Amino acid sequence: MRMTNARWFLTSLGFLAAACAIPATPELQDSPWSAPGAGERWFKGNTHTHTINSDGDSPPSVVARWYRDQGYDFLVLTDHNFLTRVEVLQGEIDRENARGKKPPFLLVPGEEVSDKFDKAEIHVNALDSSRVVGEQGGRSRRDVLQRCIDGVRAAGGVPPASHPNFKWTLSADALATAKHYRHFEVYNGHPDIHNWGGGGSPSLEEMWDDLLTRGVRLYGVAVDDAHHFLTWGNRKSNPGRGWIMVHARELTREAIRAAFERGDFYASTGVELDKIEFRSGVLRLSIKPRGDARYTTWFMTRGGRVAAREVSLDPSCPLKAGDGYLRARVTSSAGEHAWTQPVFEA
Repeated sequence: MRMTNARWFLTSLGFLAAACAIPATPELQDSPWSAPGAGERWFKGNTHTHTINSDGDSPPSVVARWYRDQGYDFLVLTDHNFLTRVEVLQGEIDRENARGKKPPFLLVPGEEVSDKFDKAEIHVNALDSSRVVGEQGGRSRRDVLQRCIDGVRAAGGVPPASHPNFKWTLSADALATAKHYRHFEVYNGHPDIHNWGGGGSPSLEEMWDDLLTRGVRLYGVAVDDAHHFLTWGNRKSNPGRGWIMVHARELTREAIRAAFERGDFYASTGVELDKIEFRSGVLRLSIKPRGDARYTTWFMTRGGRVAAREVSLDPSCPLKAGDGYLRARVTSSAGEHAWTQPVFEA
């Protein structure tokens, strides 16, 4: 089911008369994640950024140090059809961090596989891949998308679908037929991505609910898709606009990748969460307050329906029988957001 932007907006903002009444509990699977315990923590990272190796304005050394100096824990370099080797730069940063007694910072190799069909641009990121994938070709948009995903898998990488609304290239129908991918950019900080939809086309979040309702299990990723580190402005694709917080025991490629693949992370444009738990059929969050900001949490389920709306710093909602999935979006009064991953009925 696809909702119009107006309907989604009004539904999301409307109060519910009877939020989260608990019916008979469905058969459930507890999530593999919860609040970080002993030896576990949240690691902040960006999985989509560019350098002069494609269409960015700065070399990998400058880009990597920007993220390190802004408190990120890891970064994936994803130039168009180019795989940046990170070993030498990683060594330089490790030595700098040791001398300056700075926290560790991890670089992960990647690529933005960039292809097209006719004039439609189709992009799939390759995270932690071992070789260049490049253009794959195909007989239709869906065929090119699938070939790009399969190419990333063959190169040993993880293939998130990049910015479907960029030039309105990929519809929910196209994404619903694709196989062998589990990640989807629900937010992209580039100014030309159309995150919020328009003119009858769905927002990326509406598209996510559409796909989840169809049974396509996807995890939502937020990225900045940065290109510009030398000039700044609303029409520039600057860094720091979207990221993920990954829950892992250690800052290694293996641990970060494993957590990313199983959906043990949340996406953010500024809202921070201390805790996410799904136990005994109830999704619970703990929001980290900042200044005098106020927060509203929407719990979303099948068909993009709002299951509950809460203004507490510790919101919760049960997954009801027949809902299929439950996820949360937290919005601050400053206009920042966080998205948790969906939890599913068994």
